[in-house]
Amino acid sequence: MFNSPLKKQGKHKKLRNDLKKIIKESINKFGFDKVGFSKLDKVEEKIALIYKDAVGSFLYKNLPYLQRNLEIRLNPELLFPEGKTIISLATGYYKKLPENCFFPKYLTKVDYHRVLKKRMKEFVLFLKKEIGDFNYRFFVDTAPVFEKYWAYKSGIGWIGKNSLLITKEFGSFVFLSEIIVDFEIEPDVPGENLCVDCIECIRNCPAGAIESENRIDVKKCISYLTVEKREKLTEEEKQLLKKGKYISGCDTCQDVCPWNKKIPEKSDEEITIPDEFIEKNIEFYLRMSKNEYNEYFGRTVLSRVPYDVFIDNLKVFLKKV
Repeated sequence: MFNSPLKKQGKHKKLRNDLKKIIKESINKFGFDKVGFSKLDKVEEKIALIYKDAVGSFLYKNLPYLQRNLEIRLNPELLFPEGKTIISLATGYYKKLPENCFFPKYLTKVDYHRVLKKRMKEFVLFLKKEIGDFNYRFFVDTAPVFEKYWAYKSGIGWIGKNSLLITKEFGSFVFLSEIIVDFEIEPDVPGENLCVDCIECIRNCPAGAIESENRIDVKKCISYLTVEKREKLTEEEKQLLKKGKYISGCDTCQDVCPWNKKIPEKSDEEITIPDEFIEKNIEFYLRMSKNEYNEYFGRTVLSRVPYDVFIDNLKVFLKKV
């Protein structure tokens, strides 16, 4: 299927170098902010062992999906055997929110997974016009791909103590996505860890979920409790929720991060939280019927949170129960 000039030995190296430059210079036109390249390979053994120990521990027992397809997550060659290169992409979404906002910054008007997939399709079409046909697969949080690791390997940033990917230019408020292609591009140098001795994310986690560097007790995490959990909250969990700022999700560990203090605001309406979600008062959400909730949030990431879970969390947030 792959019939581009890359097949021609004489032009292979020259075109590969040109292609890397073309991608880096054009990626912003498609709505992405950073790009990096890494060789499709197994995750480094040391990191793979740490990850296996973490997801296999009691801390992550409430997220069993992390243990499913574990071998594929740690070896993406099993996901796409003909793949050669992972193109990692980061898209900044930071927008300064008023103190009375009830939602985290990642609540875009249209689910960001859909937005990024659309943009990657457009980018792939552009790339095919440049070099000819090729095989590829792309991912946005919807397959067992260790995306933070590959973003680090490709030089986009480093993994902070709160387990999030941090970049110099856009902090940790970035959406990650990947395109795996069946041709080689020279890998970039992995990102340098610049967290050093900072423990702001650990010290300021409202529920104390970040126990130490990259050690998160999911059962205490407000994001998990308000987005992932489907059973009724225990009294102890309700008390944890009352320490948070939002009805769903949590940004606190990011808000206190020094790397997020002077990052640019994004003006891209597709990839930032819309004003209509910010301007409504909390009674507006409390009065919502199930149909109104589904209509209002149906295209957002909140669509995966059932109506009754949202309302229960809202009542806890209001300290009414």
